[in-house]
Amino acid sequence: MVRDMFTSIGDLEFYGVISMIIFVVFFGLLILHTYTIKKKDVEGFSNMPLDDGSKESDEIQDS
Repeated sequence: MVRDMFTSIGDLEFYGVISMIIFVVFFGLLILHTYTIKKKDVEGFSNMPLDDGSKESDEIQDS
C-alpha cells in the first residue's frame, strides 16, 4: 500500500533535492555566522547564565 502511494506521486525525487538544498543552505549560513561573530559578543553570551541583572551582584563583583 505504501509502495503504491509513493509510486503514484509524480516527481518524488524533487522533494529530496529541495530538502537537501534547504539543509545545505541552513548549515552553511550557520557555519558562516559562527566564523564571523565578534569575540566581544561571544564573551557576552557566555556570561549571560551567570548574570542575573541586579545591581547588587555587580557591586559585589567590583569590590
